[in-house]
Amino acid sequence: MKLRPILQTLVLLLLILFTQSCISNAQTPQIKVLGTTNSAEQKAVSLKSLHIEVQVYGNIATTVMTMSFINKGSGILEGELTFPMPDGVSISSYALDINGKMRAAVPVEKTRAAEVFESVEHRRVDPGLLEKVEGNNFRTRIYPFPAGGSRTVKISYEEELHPSAQQQLSYRLPLDYKAAIPEFSLKVSVLESSQEPLLAEQPDGSFSFKNKGTVFIAEMQKKDFLPEHGLVINLPAAGDQKSALMQKAGRSYYFLANVLVNAPSRTHKWSNQIGLIWDVSLGGLKRDQTKDLALLDAFIKARKNLTIHLGLLNNTFNKAGIFVIRDGNWGELKEKLTRLVYDGGTDYSRINSELLKADEYLFFTDGFSGFGPSAIALKKPVYTINSSLTADFSKLKYISARTGGQFVNLNIVSAKEALMQISKDEMQFIGIKDNPDISELYPALPVRVNGYLSIAGLSASGAENLVLKFGYGQQVMLERKINLDAAAQSAGVIDVSKIWAQKKLADMDVNYEQNKEKISELGKQFGLVTRNTSLLVLESVDDYIRYGIEPPDELRAEYNSLQKGRVRDKEERKNGLMKEAVAMAAELKSWWNKVFKPEKFFPKPDKSVESIGFAQPVPAMSRQTADAVVIAPESEQRRESVQADRYALSEIVVSRTAAMGRLNSKIAGVNMTRQAADQPVIIVPEFKSDKDYMKKINGTVENAYQEYLAIRKDYQTTPSFYLDISNWFQQHKDTERALMILSNLTELELENAEIYKTLTYKLRETGNVKTELFTSHKVLEWRPMDAQSYRDYALALVDCGQYQSALDTLYSVLNQSYSMDNAVRDHGIEEIILAEINNLIHLHRSKLNVSKIDKKLIFDFPVDVRVVMNWNKKDTDIDLWVTDPTGEKCFYSNQRTKAGGRISDDFTNGYGPEQFMIKKAVKGRYKIEVNYYGDNQLSISGPTTVMAEIYTHYGTVKQECKIIALQLSAAHKGGVFIGEFTF
Repeated sequence: MKLRPILQTLVLLLLILFTQSCISNAQTPQIKVLGTTNSAEQKAVSLKSLHIEVQVYGNIATTVMTMSFINKGSGILEGELTFPMPDGVSISSYALDINGKMRAAVPVEKTRAAEVFESVEHRRVDPGLLEKVEGNNFRTRIYPFPAGGSRTVKISYEEELHPSAQQQLSYRLPLDYKAAIPEFSLKVSVLESSQEPLLAEQPDGSFSFKNKGTVFIAEMQKKDFLPEHGLVINLPAAGDQKSALMQKAGRSYYFLANVLVNAPSRTHKWSNQIGLIWDVSLGGLKRDQTKDLALLDAFIKARKNLTIHLGLLNNTFNKAGIFVIRDGNWGELKEKLTRLVYDGGTDYSRINSELLKADEYLFFTDGFSGFGPSAIALKKPVYTINSSLTADFSKLKYISARTGGQFVNLNIVSAKEALMQISKDEMQFIGIKDNPDISELYPALPVRVNGYLSIAGLSASGAENLVLKFGYGQQVMLERKINLDAAAQSAGVIDVSKIWAQKKLADMDVNYEQNKEKISELGKQFGLVTRNTSLLVLESVDDYIRYGIEPPDELRAEYNSLQKGRVRDKEERKNGLMKEAVAMAAELKSWWNKVFKPEKFFPKPDKSVESIGFAQPVPAMSRQTADAVVIAPESEQRRESVQADRYALSEIVVSRTAAMGRLNSKIAGVNMTRQAADQPVIIVPEFKSDKDYMKKINGTVENAYQEYLAIRKDYQTTPSFYLDISNWFQQHKDTERALMILSNLTELELENAEIYKTLTYKLRETGNVKTELFTSHKVLEWRPMDAQSYRDYALALVDCGQYQSALDTLYSVLNQSYSMDNAVRDHGIEEIILAEINNLIHLHRSKLNVSKIDKKLIFDFPVDVRVVMNWNKKDTDIDLWVTDPTGEKCFYSNQRTKAGGRISDDFTNGYGPEQFMIKKAVKGRYKIEVNYYGDNQLSISGPTTVMAEIYTHYGTVKQECKIIALQLSAAHKGGVFIGEFTF
């Protein structure tokens, strides 16, 4: 019997976009309630108070933001705040209110932190999680936001202020709020300054600095305050001085040195053959097109005469023309760029130098390649140019550094300054003169100076002479000397170690794959949020003990005293599923060897195709219809209408399958020749949405595409919209547009595993196996704690013909360590894994090394029918129903049928899968249905997506497989027909 909570928690997402940028147009904290169309719920959460404190010391600014949010609604909410940060800046402190007091977070390995957060969340207590997602973007998850209550979050970060062309340091804080803030305060302290800071912009005219010795302080407190402007503070740079800050650390010292280098540069000799790569993915709409075009305008007018080869990149890469520029007149190219359509995901691996030949490339993009690998097959210099507030700076820097180009960030330089940057070959910092007392110096890689250098490292003593070398390649052209003196250069309130750690992190992040473990250790040691390290807050000392996580200092004493004798309270883990797998293998062998003798079944009279139906009614899918593909032993095609009770299969295509022909479909990585008469009839619906927007998608595919673009702005962040539109184009045989529209899912939210699982299902359904491999591997990277992540990736490996890797990945499911929560959630998954391991071995034994596989798990058990159902969301219960020709339904409360059918354990909280098998199928028609039982969540990824895999003659050379992916919601309870076949 299934149990459900009487009241389910309403889980919504609160998206707060924040950035601290050196140029205007930065985004301020803004709340958007996602996952609901209810107007009252969308307005339920608002900013209650905002307190900001800034300290500037030298060229280091520390910003602390304390934000309180109030939930005026009647439901408990889960909050998700996402905000981009500037290049090179990482959040160094995070705290969440627990029982009325701020609790500091502690660094934890990223996937472990997510696993613990979800486990604690299920127990309905207060965890908080801050993690870094793709690019330099950060996301914090808070639970719960109580009805009528509030939650408070505190974050802080350190950033270096770099001098502008006018030799000024600028600190900018965006305050562009759309609604008044009930409680607002702002305090800025500029320490050890002999000159009063200049306020280039201030919130309301009342903000001013007052001198208190060597400190300048400005502060304000307001009620119901709506700032008129942001905050811009200009401070004089150090001029020609070489400044340094030092911080004692044991017997050594961290130091940070800033050097203005008026080094000569060489004019860059540009080729006349320029490749212009323009990112036209959906994410391209986030770029500042005005800035992009301004730089291109300045570049072309400076070059005057050149030829530009234009390439357009989204999920594909296409050459869009050759433009010969004379006297800086680029009107034709500009017209082309201003009329481009931005649509689809981004796949950097599609860029092809053979298609777009040039001597140098300008690449306008944000660094995200969500629909394919990010490696670029270009050997000529690539200048990566970004104007988006949300970007992967490390990736853009890596591409330009590897190819000999430059990275240009139009968020911190103007078009004029950017042109100056790329028009010169700047000297590089190439290292220091040998000094055994100086170590861990960053940046370690050669970097362009561009008039300024900031370096950090470790000094063995408090007094050292540091000689910096500058030049081209390995040729030293210039030296600068810095005297380090800890007594005179004390860092005071500045934590130099955090700045040093950020510099080391930025250096390693350029080669992330090679430095994964080092990045993780650095993040944990210095409390920095990295790709591999998150900051976690737990409610009680018991939780820290339970999960084996070192607590913050405030709980250390209690933690140490309670930990003794509390070993039994620590979290138990499931170290592998091998014991269960061996037991299941024995059970499956016994089942397969048993002879089932079902009661004699008398066939019903034949009926015409038009009257196919079932004894039990099949609920409609909200007036949805479906095209169905029918494979039958016939030699011609026909289209006939089928009515299955209330559910309409509006059109059925009976595909030609010549008796001696080869079936073109790829079945689980196997291409097979078969006799059509040996195969059962398979009816697979292709579902059509009944959403209002679909009423406008009609006519020719070109007309339909224009209609889609016209209405897209109203649904731009809605995954279901792209799925429905993509299905329409797929069904109308425009597979290129279908894939492009589907790929937009990768542009909606960073590191959303639910969306990527949906995408993986659809890619498998449509046969785009190469991209299926990429997206399933992404999910595995983000969710290695889930057994299903390994299975999805293994299926993609099979589809790509990588059988050994697939076998190894499947077998790893049985050897992973799982939290007890996940092990209980996924109990019985070994039955599905065993079937797939043995299927691979049976079909591809000659290509496989099976020496590592426990022999007790290997046995052949081919079956006539196998149906597997998966879904993309945890905390969701979906049931598989299979009704055999006798009318007996196999499902969670009838797991074994008289005819020998069996269904695997019922998954009520995880991702599935659930599996049906029958060794010897009774002749007749089998009906497959999916029942949406319920879930405990509502998120940006929309309704739950189900993937059904229907196999016939599984584990034999006649094996066939059909894939169906569709979205279900609470409206689809009672059974949704997804397919049928006849033996």
